[in-house]
Amino acid sequence: MQTSYDLVKKAIGFKGPERIPYNFDSNRTPEIETKYGDDLIWVFIGPDPDFIPSTPGADELGIVSETLDSRVFGLPVVHPLNDWAKLPDYHFPDYSKQARYWDLEIQVAANPGKYILGMFPHFLFQHMMHLVGFEKLMTDIIAEREAVLELRNRMVDSCISVVHSMADRGVHGLIAIEDLGLQDRMFISPRLWLEIFKPGYSRIISAAHQRGLHVFSHTCGYIFEIIEDMIEIGLDVIQLDQQDHMGIERLSRSYGGRICFFCPVDIQTTLSIPENFAFIEAKVKQLIWNFGRFDGGFMAKTYPQPESIQIPEQNNAFMCAQFKRFGIYPLNFSL
Repeated sequence: MQTSYDLVKKAIGFKGPERIPYNFDSNRTPEIETKYGDDLIWVFIGPDPDFIPSTPGADELGIVSETLDSRVFGLPVVHPLNDWAKLPDYHFPDYSKQARYWDLEIQVAANPGKYILGMFPHFLFQHMMHLVGFEKLMTDIIAEREAVLELRNRMVDSCISVVHSMADRGVHGLIAIEDLGLQDRMFISPRLWLEIFKPGYSRIISAAHQRGLHVFSHTCGYIFEIIEDMIEIGLDVIQLDQQDHMGIERLSRSYGGRICFFCPVDIQTTLSIPENFAFIEAKVKQLIWNFGRFDGGFMAKTYPQPESIQIPEQNNAFMCAQFKRFGIYPLNFSL
């Protein structure tokens, strides 16, 4: 029997896993008592014990966020790089401190045979928006290109330092949380993403591959036009919580068998609708067939914050059961 690590590695590499790997419990926030099963265990860099906020409420990047609802992520309201004159004196957190990794090392040791997935503490586009401010970044991508590229380069260097710290501690893959899309288009044009962000992605992915790590990228929204470039620079896994606005069959025709997909059923059109069991089953089979019929290429997951978008737990439980039911190789079901 293949271990969880074997299953994930074979799914990513299109090498014939016995079943689709799944990630149903790890990274659920809040954690729940009922467990549905995990092949992947998420691990995180801990806080800097010496950190002192420069501004009340600021995180280690200097960003202050506010929210009216504790179930959802906050909206950045203080942007530490709202003036490019501040960039020369800005310093990224030191992610090499041993104290940050004590809990991570415990998790790695406690989960032999599992695939250990580390999360970048920041990445590129999304955190540049938070550091600079949305409107300012949107205009300065054109008007202040040199400063934008300098910030990108420093963020890339910080991410590469994380790659080495994670690799030294037995992590198998790293995931970037990088929302790039709206419902029907990207925040910026595909051309600008290629010019500004693709080179940074490429450097980080290359560094990870040199250390034997896979790279996963989560994004919300419509990003169809840049997936080809992500494949070109070696992205191993793309994590999509919404697939329907790009089209599952369309994604499969263009990218199936070329990159591994890591998904729940669509959280907007399917998973959040109460007692939507027949549609959930149909979507489970559609995802497995379109992305996973290439001797791998698909891994199943739950949405990590179901309460924030009111996903009924009965839907989660049913979805997980159907992924287990239909995700056995060789695939044997009708759509």
